[in-house]
Amino acid sequence: MDKADGLGQARQNLTDYLRLNSLRNTPERNALLEVVYSTDVPMQAEELARLMTEGGRLRISRATVYNNLRLFEEAGLLRKVFQDDKVLYERTDKSKGVIKLVCDGCGKITEMNGDKVRRQIAQLRTRRFNATGWELRIFGLCSKCTADQKRKQNKLNKKDKDRK
Repeated sequence: MDKADGLGQARQNLTDYLRLNSLRNTPERNALLEVVYSTDVPMQAEELARLMTEGGRLRISRATVYNNLRLFEEAGLLRKVFQDDKVLYERTDKSKGVIKLVCDGCGKITEMNGDKVRRQIAQLRTRRFNATGWELRIFGLCSKCTADQKRKQNKLNKKDKDRK
């Protein structure tokens, strides 16, 4: 599913949720949803509010951003992600699961394709559990951070060797 399809499905899900809960579909909600679904990385509410004012989008208050983020979370369109001491928001895609590699060094998040993991999770339904979505996060160091760490360690080892 590409970004345009994801946004289109999210708009439909939002419309259905708002209708079901007797809420209005406002331009602010649609503009914020577009911003959320245009980013590939989890973002803080303040960052999303800043992105709303850029590019000629609607200018909305931070309170409106927070209220709509909570509504999107209730509607299943996004989820909170806790990283370090920050609360981040990322879009959800209930039609597939996501495997993410998270670097503890630089914070870079890379999505990975894991067909074997996907098949095993799909089998959960046969075990009397119907998964509506899932996310697997694997923490470690990316190749750049691993190389930096190794370089620093080699430098320390060389200094220790020179002292002896």
